Amino acid sequence: MQSKIKTYNSEDFRKEYFNANPKLDKLFKKSVEDFFCLRIEDLSEGVLKPIHPSREESHTLIYVTEGSYKTNIGFQEFTISPNQIVVLQAGAVFSAEQISKNMKGFTCHFHPNILVGKFGNRYLVSDFQFLNNGNYPILNINKESKIPILNLFERLVTEFKSAIKPNSDIIHSYIYTLLTELKIIYGLNNFQRQNASFNITSQFRMLANEKVKENLKVADFAKMMNISPNHLNKSIKISTLKSASEILDEIKLIEIKYLLYQSTLSISEISYEMGYLDPSYFARFFKKRENVSPTKFRELIEKS
Repeated sequence: MQSKIKTYNSEDFRKEYFNANPKLDKLFKKSVEDFFCLRIEDLSEGVLKPIHPSREESHTLIYVTEGSYKTNIGFQEFTISPNQIVVLQAGAVFSAEQISKNMKGFTCHFHPNILVGKFGNRYLVSDFQFLNNGNYPILNINKESKIPILNLFERLVTEFKSAIKPNSDIIHSYIYTLLTELKIIYGLNNFQRQNASFNITSQFRMLANEKVKENLKVADFAKMMNISPNHLNKSIKISTLKSASEILDEIKLIEIKYLLYQSTLSISEISYEMGYLDPSYFARFFKKRENVSPTKFRELIEKS
């Protein structure tokens, strides 16, 4: 019987697959929650064993500057060569038989919550289509983009390794800048599979973002799109491996987090703003998906 694929946070993943390293442990202890950016050479020496099929709660960008990196994502095998970036989206199943000791480059790992900050909004996040599960892009870094992207990775490494706790505002702004650069490259590389399922999923995401505060159901969106709820669900499942309701909940959660972070509205006011007439139902919706209450989430933000 096939064992269940385990989902890790960054700390548990390091403990499972990497040797203990006092220097790195010290770095991770002072970091902002579930973020790191390091040179691949800093990590590759400590790899304990092949990475079995796993999921992580966070996104990971692996930028290869020398050597190559082989990985399986979903049901596909990829080889990442110099001047390429592979995007391992949060929740995607990945594995790696071996990590070459000769490979150089960067790995930037960040929880989706990192994108909730002073500089973010749901429209920006929805533009980063390469972070959506199911795309699995390899981005080719052209000559014009190489220097600025290298500089952004270097700046994130420097901030992660800073003598004091990394500045979350700096991390937010540089990650947004990096993702915006990659969005341009993603468009130029034209990795989007323009099939019917992809187009339906894109239309659904656009409508869900536009009407996020109306607390609509999947069936409401299917009606707007003149297709059946079953066809909508099937198309989204093909493109993302998720159901339409899961995507809708993700979009709602992003907006709720922005309101908790960026506004002074009370929890009840945010509930009404999002179309929930019952604040207790709203709180249960949030806690079920985030494992903390909206009040606790706001407290964690204020402490970070």
